[in-house]
Amino acid sequence: MSEQKESSVLFNLKELMNLEEDRIQSEEEAQQQAQEEARARAEAEERRKRAEEEARIQAEADARAAEERAVREEAERKQRANEEAALRVRLEAEAKARAEEHQRLLEHEQQLAKHKASAKKGVHPGIILGLVGVLLVGALGSYFGVVKPGMERRAAEAQAARQLAEQRAREAADARRAAEEATASQRAEAAARMRAEAAATEANAAAAQAASSPSQNTGGSSMHHRPHGGMSSGGMSSGASDDPLAGLDGI
Repeated sequence: MSEQKESSVLFNLKELMNLEEDRIQSEEEAQQQAQEEARARAEAEERRKRAEEEARIQAEADARAAEERAVREEAERKQRANEEAALRVRLEAEAKARAEEHQRLLEHEQQLAKHKASAKKGVHPGIILGLVGVLLVGALGSYFGVVKPGMERRAAEAQAARQLAEQRAREAADARRAAEEATASQRAEAAARMRAEAAATEANAAAAQAASSPSQNTGGSSMHHRPHGGMSSGGMSSGASDDPLAGLDGI
């Protein structure tokens, strides 16, 4: 009988030691899990901050590039406008000078014709008028055949240059809008990626915590089943196996 009590006491002490070991192991696992979760949260926060900083730097660089491009395009536009104005003034001055030169030539020819007519009184006035008319037609033909086409050609070239400048300005504006839209899209993608990473980290932490909780709950119950197998040959009663301190009363 004393051997059974001693065996029961030893078994109860062993059971208590096992329970204490399980408790210590559960606390260590919980502490390790908490440390891992804290480290995962810190890493996710660091990744989020780094992504935000990179997006901010990229946005600032894009904004600076767009501003510099806008300033450069505005300077080019002003330069083209000044060149076109100078070209227009020069063309008008050249046309005016040619017209005045033709007018002087015409007047000179008229004076010569008058002198010749006065020198030769026998010449019919119709001939003089005919000569004047020929000279006038020649001057008009020179103006409409040479001067005016040149002016129109230069005006057409200036118009083409102005249209090309406007087209380039529109293309630059479209490129700037595309760059701004791309920057906004990158920011949205970075924010979505950070939210997904944070959600994944929280989900992993919750899953790990849920996985550790059942193991703690089932550890004690598995210990209570071990006495049935170990004490089958000793013939202990069910009362001794249910109360770990029951055998200490007889010591």
